[in-house]
Amino acid sequence: MSWEKWYKVLLDEEEKYLKKAPDVSLSHKTDHILRVWEKCKTLCEKLDGDMEIMVAAVMLHDLGRHHGLIVHGEKSAELAEPILKKHGFPKQKMPMVLEAIAQHDYDFPREKRKLIESKILNDVDRIDSFGVVGVYKHILSINQGRLKLEEVIPASKKRWESLTLPESKKIAEADYKYIINFFEKLTKELNLC
Repeated sequence: MSWEKWYKVLLDEEEKYLKKAPDVSLSHKTDHILRVWEKCKTLCEKLDGDMEIMVAAVMLHDLGRHHGLIVHGEKSAELAEPILKKHGFPKQKMPMVLEAIAQHDYDFPREKRKLIESKILNDVDRIDSFGVVGVYKHILSINQGRLKLEEVIPASKKRWESLTLPESKKIAEADYKYIINFFEKLTKELNLC
């Protein structure tokens, strides 16, 4: 079965889950999933990853985030497993999907990520917090009480340092610089008032 079928089936599952989730993270909804997928797809093709593993991991990687959890990889994997089983996802690939999901938290030790799909998901999930979209997502998180303004720059620097693949840093460099400059300027201007 091709990854294209899984894209539709698992995106539908992600959207259904958002309707019943106990604490939806506004910055981790379907728009985030779709941006992560576009970048993952590009890197996966370039680095010869498995597209079926990648599409399943991307579509379900943030389920646990909608439980008010910042560190949510394990919870997301736990929630993803019955969805994959329900739809008959290939059994031999399921452990790799769940591993990629479980390992995508920023505090998971980078040296323990062995699968290329785990490395790609980790990196691209971080990259979505940079650039103009990153500014928007951080403001949503600040407004939702999940983040403080003074935490944005250190968090962004930590995300940058957690990128595993050189290809990821190439893709993200301009957006990383943008978000750092934006929040440095915002902080400086707000402190003048």
